Amino acid sequence: MLIGIGLGLGYHAGPAEAGAGAPSYPRTPISSDATILFAGHSFVQTAYGAPVGEEAEPFGGVLQTDWPGAALSDYAGYASLATIRALDGHLLNGSWDAAVIAEFTNPLGPGFPAFDSDQGRETLQNAYWDALDAQRAGGELIVQDIWPPQGRTDLYANATGFSQGLREWLEAHTGRPVWIIPAFPFVEALRTAYGDAIYGDGLHLVRGDSPYPRGMSYLVYSFLTQQRCPFVRAGDEAIDQLAWDILLTHECAGMGGSILYASTLVGDPLPEPLPL
Repeated sequence: MLIGIGLGLGYHAGPAEAGAGAPSYPRTPISSDATILFAGHSFVQTAYGAPVGEEAEPFGGVLQTDWPGAALSDYAGYASLATIRALDGHLLNGSWDAAVIAEFTNPLGPGFPAFDSDQGRETLQNAYWDALDAQRAGGELIVQDIWPPQGRTDLYANATGFSQGLREWLEAHTGRPVWIIPAFPFVEALRTAYGDAIYGDGLHLVRGDSPYPRGMSYLVYSFLTQQRCPFVRAGDEAIDQLAWDILLTHECAGMGGSILYASTLVGDPLPEPLPL
């Protein structure tokens, strides 16, 4: 069993550990008529669909059209948290109920840097500002994993540990719960089931009319609402089931799972983040 969540904050009892009358799912869902924002690079935008600039070759997700509420996008290719903030878009100025973010790292490199590096502290600072904007917007800030490029399942500990460390640090500095969309284990499960055919270029899931990026939409929809996705395309049922199973088994999704990510956060590399 991997280690649990540290810093004395952010641990949420699953159903086996909860007291009488406690909810089965520790995360509070949002309704499907809420306003959601995808604020990040292509891996974040995959579930959304076709952000501005990618209309000619959309990423393949369907939430842009099928989410019953409003779905917004702040997008730049290969964008860090800092780059997305520099867009001065919906994240900084809009009202939304949930915003999905992810940090960027070179997909061909060794993974995310340590949090006590300059890059790591930059991530913490910008994520902290994102969290303050979430409070201003009255919404929830959600971290999404990156997923493994083709042949890079060795990045699991680094990628999931980075998401978990970011989660722990944000919870400690904001006093608010933070949850993670477990994209890495979901794409691992896709690759186990369907092989390298899931990749379009060794990095992104097959673009356009493809079940694999639609699966990311099913994953995100069910994460947000804690309900089965109502717009699963015919033939995608097994992929939707994979998404549901990943959410139910991974603690970070807030649906009572027991699989824990092992954090790579050591100490507090940024004890006094700057205010907005």
